[in-house]
Amino acid sequence: MKKIILSSLILSLVLLASSCRQNDDNAPTPKDQNEEELITTLRLIIKENGSLVNTFSFRDLDGVGGATPTIEDIILDANKIYTCTLLVLDETKNPVDTTSVEIEEENDVHQFFFTPSAGTNLTVSYLDYDDNNVPVGLETEFVTGAASTGTLKIVLKHQPGVKPTSGNGNEALGETDVEVEFNVEIQ
Repeated sequence: MKKIILSSLILSLVLLASSCRQNDDNAPTPKDQNEEELITTLRLIIKENGSLVNTFSFRDLDGVGGATPTIEDIILDANKIYTCTLLVLDETKNPVDTTSVEIEEENDVHQFFFTPSAGTNLTVSYLDYDDNNVPVGLETEFVTGAASTGTLKIVLKHQPGVKPTSGNGNEALGETDVEVEFNVEIQ
């Protein structure tokens, strides 16, 4: 009887040990480096000759479909040249995740696109590029003309495997991480 109990105990332990062992198919996988970023905040840090002029923000802390996001109007002086740095954040995390860092690290799969509405005297030029010399858009130059009003649409595309390796990029490719339309007043 002791042999049967001992044999049963050993068999149970073997079965328990083999069921606890992780199968490679169930092993945890590293974070998907091509997953879209969660973006709750987009800040445009505007400078003239290296001095801060103003910061304009988009914030949507509860994501798409929740409360209405807050979007500050961009107000710039006429006939000026500004530099604009985009600060991209995920404020759902503690501490806040500076998504701009990840976008810069993965600049070969990201690009911002800037579209001023017709009649808005604003031209946007890229100042930063990926390793293939394709624009990224975390750093841009804003050139204003005569006084006007309109909008500026900013779209961040996530383009793993499809971002062009030459030219100015293609907004039609990839997934949209964020799309914001700011009201613009040039005075």
